[in-house]
Amino acid sequence: MNFTALKSKSFLAPSLLFGLYLAVMLSLLGTGDRKYDPLWRVLTQWDGQHYLSIAATGYEAFPCPDNPAWVCGNVGWFPLLPMAARAVDLILSPIGLDMRWSLLITSFIAFYLALLLLYRLVAARFDHAVALTSLGALLLFPTSFYFLTAFPYAVYLLLAVSVFYFLDRERYWACALPAGLLAVTYPSGIVITLPILWTLIARWRSLANRQRLALASGVAAAGVALILYALYYWIRFDDFFLYVHFQSKPYYAHEAAFPLIPIFDAVMNLSGAHPIRVILIFTAALLALFYTRKVPVSWQIYLWAVLLFTPSAGTTDSYYRHIVVAFPLAVMIGLSVKSPRRRWLLPAYAVASLILLWTIYLSQYKAGSLM
Repeated sequence: MNFTALKSKSFLAPSLLFGLYLAVMLSLLGTGDRKYDPLWRVLTQWDGQHYLSIAATGYEAFPCPDNPAWVCGNVGWFPLLPMAARAVDLILSPIGLDMRWSLLITSFIAFYLALLLLYRLVAARFDHAVALTSLGALLLFPTSFYFLTAFPYAVYLLLAVSVFYFLDRERYWACALPAGLLAVTYPSGIVITLPILWTLIARWRSLANRQRLALASGVAAAGVALILYALYYWIRFDDFFLYVHFQSKPYYAHEAAFPLIPIFDAVMNLSGAHPIRVILIFTAALLALFYTRKVPVSWQIYLWAVLLFTPSAGTTDSYYRHIVVAFPLAVMIGLSVKSPRRRWLLPAYAVASLILLWTIYLSQYKAGSLM
């Protein structure tokens, strides 16, 4: 990359934002009252422990001690983040960093790359002011710190933005790889097939046959990736549907539902400052205040699919972290910088987000009470 490119807004702006965000957030997470002392352990809680075990020693499955009919182990978590961490570990282990930091640094790198790509995507579609404000809105979201944890959200964001980047540039064959990888990154990653399918249907008449085939391959790649994942379980554990069997335990409470019903139940029945209730109300308020049709339809399809994926499975558990990858919401907020009527809402959003971060999400995460 030449010196001119290094000075460009599309490199410097997201780089500076990421550097500042990383320094501030790691300082906040690593100080004050917290359940765990080392910073790596603060960033590797709950499911993060399972991702770490997969990266370090691989998958394991065994009958649950309290009910041998159930499957226990770490086979209920998707493989891409651990696989990426193993690749990073090949570089970091010789300098004395073990898998605990390789997993986290994988998230850091993926998040940085996602911000670079998202800035370029939004700036090309709108302009630099909207791109910069969108990144600020994404970073200010009260639970954005999950991008820095041993969870796959940073990798998820990078892959999702990559798909939209290729769609916008009509590089349709390139969509297949990130779409396939996203399908084995996190359960909701499968929703990336919807904007690809929408592009195929909406542009069908104007597309050449090879372009139609390219878009269809992007949809098929997600299915192929999931089949390969299941085949691995079949070869290793003699159970093609092992992931489904693991997730079928009653306490996961996964069942198809009309998404507004779990959302309504959570808002009405959870306590006043419950993290799930608060984020549901906060997100609904953001949609009401910032929604705009200027965001492309394919982006909106992805947005609503992410926001409704968990409730469609009959639950709102961990909703506060599941939706951090819904970047079109941040773009809608970013677009308000161009609206004289909505621009005044930006400081209000920033203040409200910081208050929620400080009073609810950061403190409860550090206390180990946010799953």
